[in-house]
Amino acid sequence: MNAKSAKKLFKKYVNNECSPQEIELLERFLESYQDKDALLSEFSFDNGTKQELWQKISGTTKPQKIKRSYFNHFVFKYAAVFIALVGSIVFFKFLRSDTIEQPTLIVEDNAIVLKTANDQIREIVTGKEGIITDAEGNVLASQSDDRMEYRAKSTTELVYNEIIVPKGKRFELMLSDGTLVHLNADTSLKYPVSFIAGQDRKVFLNGEAYFEVAKDPDHKFTVVAKDMDVQVLGTHFNVSSYTDEENYTVLAEGSVAINDKRNDGGGGEPSILKPGQKAAMAEDALVISEVDINDYLNWRNGDLTFNNEPFEDIIKKIERRYGVRIENGYTELESVRFRGAFKNESIQDLLDTFKESAEFDYEIANNQIRIKKPV
Repeated sequence: MNAKSAKKLFKKYVNNECSPQEIELLERFLESYQDKDALLSEFSFDNGTKQELWQKISGTTKPQKIKRSYFNHFVFKYAAVFIALVGSIVFFKFLRSDTIEQPTLIVEDNAIVLKTANDQIREIVTGKEGIITDAEGNVLASQSDDRMEYRAKSTTELVYNEIIVPKGKRFELMLSDGTLVHLNADTSLKYPVSFIAGQDRKVFLNGEAYFEVAKDPDHKFTVVAKDMDVQVLGTHFNVSSYTDEENYTVLAEGSVAINDKRNDGGGGEPSILKPGQKAAMAEDALVISEVDINDYLNWRNGDLTFNNEPFEDIIKKIERRYGVRIENGYTELESVRFRGAFKNESIQDLLDTFKESAEFDYEIANNQIRIKKPV
């Protein structure tokens, strides 16, 4: 950032000369910063100015100190200067006067696809209304905006449809039993058009989804996700099963039973989760831990949250969220861990914030983002 502009804004704040917009931007930035001494020293304030400035903001901000034991020296070097990203994007854009114009990045607008049991392919256009019919013209489901709802009907034969949500999109699906499924980007779900009375309910997930399962004590609901089966009667939980990433289940309410199919084909004793717990598929075991479920559920609102995650995993999240391709040419960053949160920022705003905080450069070429080590 431009240090001269930053110091000017800080001094205006001390002298009560900031506009309401400037105060909001500055206070949001200061509230998210993890190390006040590093912040104020960065702009070469004298000790008197440091004390005056921090006394003014200390009544409204409570900086959180991260535990150094979480990081090795190299990781902490970056994490200490990586601000919580809510609000900081606007702050950096406000201060920077030397931003280099980047080529325009064209994000592909791939369609959501519905595959029917008879192998017909139908594109789902969000923001519109429509109906889904079978071969005989009977209405199976109706669509409104970004949700599709199936209608319950009596049947003796399981007929499966599959919905495929591409990168950069999200979608909601209400199954015929009233179960609501929030589908994240780059996700597919195979599900019965109608469930059969007397048989357990079962769906097949590849990707990430949040389930609000309709209660039905007579019909157990199972999510089959790669090496784990998640079984419930009626509850709310999140399942993530992306390829080459950590597979896990996070429980919001109720209870679920997790079967690790790697052990005896899932025939052993299941692990029972309580609300606020996460069951992750480690290399040779199912690991259960206490978590802040909001870190795992905010994606439903379009938020992008990083909670002490390595940069290589963050790249995958960014690619899914925005539907872009990223090549990391700065491999030393892959294992560095970051915390932060984005809401409705553009991909360029996100990258500019990372560029300032994690000290890398990036370029856009051939509609692809390439991260580079700074010169």
